[in-house]
Amino acid sequence: MVKHTGLDRRSAQSLFPGAGILPSTLHTVHGRDVLETRAGRNGGRGQHTITLLVNLIAIVLANTAFADSYYSQHAVGWHWYDDPKEEVTIKKESEKPQLSTKSDPNAVVATARKKITTALNKAIVDPTIENLEAYIAMQEQLNNRAEKIADLWQQVLLKDPQLNYSLTHPTNNVALQVYHEEESKEKEKAMSIFASQTGLFFFYRSTCAYCQRFAPILKSFAAHNGITVIPITLDGLSLPEFPHSKMDSGQAIQFHVTVTPSVFAVNPTTQKAFPVAYGLTSETELRDNIYHIMTKYEGDK
Repeated sequence: MVKHTGLDRRSAQSLFPGAGILPSTLHTVHGRDVLETRAGRNGGRGQHTITLLVNLIAIVLANTAFADSYYSQHAVGWHWYDDPKEEVTIKKESEKPQLSTKSDPNAVVATARKKITTALNKAIVDPTIENLEAYIAMQEQLNNRAEKIADLWQQVLLKDPQLNYSLTHPTNNVALQVYHEEESKEKEKAMSIFASQTGLFFFYRSTCAYCQRFAPILKSFAAHNGITVIPITLDGLSLPEFPHSKMDSGQAIQFHVTVTPSVFAVNPTTQKAFPVAYGLTSETELRDNIYHIMTKYEGDK
């Protein structure tokens, strides 16, 4: 027979992000309760190691207790029909981490975190009904506190929508589609301004396989957006896409070119230059990088 006790891990983690182990399920093995822990159901880091370790310890302890009980009672023999002695269970009142609003909030949260961590570790080391009840009681109180915070969070966002992050960074599919459409328009506008003010320096070697593959990509990108490209060959030989390339006459040293292909954005008016791409890069990446330059370094162009 297996008994499951569901716990809300997400809510507790919202208050206590430092907790590395959160219980997910309580199993019964050989009549004893075994705590199964999970670390980040979605992340998965450390889940198998922690779960296996805790369960092995619990099973070993359970099997030891079962064996001791069997051998100690085996001598009873034909007196197995004796009435069993009634077990008296003393139920202890669990200590709950009360969160006071009058004390220092840092100290209150630190104390509560310490109490719940201690209760969890105690339940792992000594998995008894009393220890698990104490931990679950603390967990339930934190769950209730997390639900209250979540409700108040929604009220705050309704009262002050400017605090709602999803308004500017949507997450639902319909809003995301609109967001990407608007972003695409902004990028097209930025590319138009970039092409009218800035050109690209393209450093390459004719024997570089990545340069050979990148050259047609860059040529297509530049033609589509009306951007001027100045190709500079480092070995004196031109690629077919840029037959009229310029010989390197110190520009590579000036731009600190260490890899090929390399692309730099150069504004002849302001004498400013920014790296745009290193290595084999797609048209989408080129566009995103240029948009980043236009929006993040607008005052330095």
